[in-house]
Amino acid sequence: MKLLIAVPALDYVHADFVKSLIKLMRHLDKKKDVQYDVDVNNGTLVYLARDKLACKAVNEKYDKVLWLDADMVFEPEIFDDLMDTGKEFVCGVFVSRRPSFVSCLFKQADDLNHLKKWEIKDLPKDTFELQGCGFACVMVDTAVLKDVHRQYGTCFLPLKSYGEDIAFCLRARKLGHKLFCEPTVRIGHIGHITIYPEDGDLWRQTVSNIEEVWKNA
Repeated sequence: MKLLIAVPALDYVHADFVKSLIKLMRHLDKKKDVQYDVDVNNGTLVYLARDKLACKAVNEKYDKVLWLDADMVFEPEIFDDLMDTGKEFVCGVFVSRRPSFVSCLFKQADDLNHLKKWEIKDLPKDTFELQGCGFACVMVDTAVLKDVHRQYGTCFLPLKSYGEDIAFCLRARKLGHKLFCEPTVRIGHIGHITIYPEDGDLWRQTVSNIEEVWKNA
């Protein structure tokens, strides 16, 4: 199997992402039946980077594309777990990197007035179908990318009020492709918090409590 690991980025990738990617590459190096390449396509327009990567996958005849965002952390076994589903499109579970850390998995995405995301606590235990998702960790057959591009002339050009990832999901589903999520694949979203001077005592107390918990663990 010929695999493209596709990473759209702005002007840098996070160090922790690089560590995860290296582990994944070492994991794939042990597989005799997998030939892979990594392409980090940077630019200010994420949809354009995604479209370029999709075209590369089609033109260079890759079988599958593993989309990974440059601000995620993951275990190398995500490849096996996504592959084992046998689905032409399957994502992992991830949440937004800002409060309130909601899931990026859509139960309903067709109607802008009735968008509905999956609650993490309500996720099924087995592989389940969904209407859309972010592309932080998605495995997709190149044939699906080719089908969408042939029909629309683009894969990821945003639609009105929809980002590039959900726009792709809507296009793919209109062509009859089904989208799935594998709930055992959990991906970390790298974020940050801002501490103002007046928050210092509360933050120190929180950290102190965490350290005490670890001491007693």
